[in-house]
Amino acid sequence: MRFISRHSGQRMLRPLAALRFGSRAPLMLLFLLALAGCQHRAPGGERLYVSDERGDAVVAIDPATGGVTDTIPAGRRPRGLALSPDSATLYVALSGSPVGDADDRPADRKADGIAVIDLATAKVGRVLPAGIDPATVIVSRDGQTLYAADAEGNAVSKVAADGSRAPLTAKVGEAPEGIVLRRDDKVLFVACNGSGQVMMLDTGSLRPVHKIKFKGGPRGLAASRDGKQIYVSLESSGKIAILSAADGKLGKVLDLARGDKEIRPMGMVEAPDGHLFVTTGRYGAVLEVDPQGGTIVRTIEHVGARPWGIALTADGTTLVTANGASGDVSLISRASGKIIRKLNAGVGPWAVAGGAR
Repeated sequence: MRFISRHSGQRMLRPLAALRFGSRAPLMLLFLLALAGCQHRAPGGERLYVSDERGDAVVAIDPATGGVTDTIPAGRRPRGLALSPDSATLYVALSGSPVGDADDRPADRKADGIAVIDLATAKVGRVLPAGIDPATVIVSRDGQTLYAADAEGNAVSKVAADGSRAPLTAKVGEAPEGIVLRRDDKVLFVACNGSGQVMMLDTGSLRPVHKIKFKGGPRGLAASRDGKQIYVSLESSGKIAILSAADGKLGKVLDLARGDKEIRPMGMVEAPDGHLFVTTGRYGAVLEVDPQGGTIVRTIEHVGARPWGIALTADGTTLVTANGASGDVSLISRASGKIIRKLNAGVGPWAVAGGAR
C-alpha cells in the first residue's frame, strides 16, 4: 500500500484533473486520499533511527546516501527504539538514571518514560510513563500496545500506545533488558541479565508462564523471521542460545567466543537467508552466524568501538551498527562484509531501529 501511494499519486491525479466537477471539493478529497498513505514517509525513501544515549537525541540516517538527515531531541538518555507498524511513529525509551560515572547529572525519575515521536514533524508529542529506568521498548503487531523493560525497577511495563490508560507493571528478574514478543503477541520474552534467566510472560496479565535459567548473562533477544525461534545473546559467556518460541524449550547453544573473553554477544538481527548477525561489544566486530549449521560464517572486524545495536536495511543489503564508544554508526555491505561508510551519530549511539522487520 505504501508503494502504491508513494509512486502512483501523480498518475492518479492527471486523469482526475481532466474531469469537470461542479466544485473543487471532491477533487481535493480524492487528492488527500491518494496521498494519505505516504504523508509519513521520509522524503527520499527509507530512514534508520539511532538513539544517542549520551546526547539525549535520536539521529536519522538515509542508508541510500549514507548521510545523517536529522537530529531529533528526544529526552534524557534515550536507548531502546521501536517503530510503529505504519512507520509513522518512533517510540524511545528514556531514563532519568545517570550514564555511568562520567554523567554528573543526578537521577531524575521524572525523566523516565517512553517518548512518542511523530516522524512527520520530527518532534516528541508526549512522554508515556513506563516504570523506572526503561531501557528497551517494543510494540505489538497491531501497534496498540508497548512493552518496556524497566532496568532499575526489575520490572516490565505494558503501556497503551495512545496513553489512554495507566501502565501495567509486573516484577521480573534482575536487570531486565532484552524483550521480544512471540508472533501471536500472547507471550513476552524478557532477558534478565542480573538474575541469569529468560522469563516468558502472558501479555494479558504479565504473569510468568515459564522461566529458563542461563549462565552467562542473557542480554539481548531477537525473534527469527519465521517466528519459530527466539535467539538469546549470553553476554558474559560469549554464546547464543536458541529457544522454541512455542514453549521456551532450549535447543542449540552456539559458542561464539571459544575462549576469547573479549567477545561479548549483544545485539542481533536475522537476514533473509536465516543467517544471524551479532554485535560483540568491546571486541569491536560483527559475527555472521549460521544458526542451523552452528557455525561462524564470517567475522567483520574493526566495525567500531563497542558495537551494540544492529539493524538491516529493508532491501537486506546493508547492515548498520551503533558503536557507542566511538560515537559513530557503521554501514556495512551485507554481501562483501566491507564497511561502506562510518557516520558521526552523536556521543553514544546505542540502538538502531528501522529497516527489515
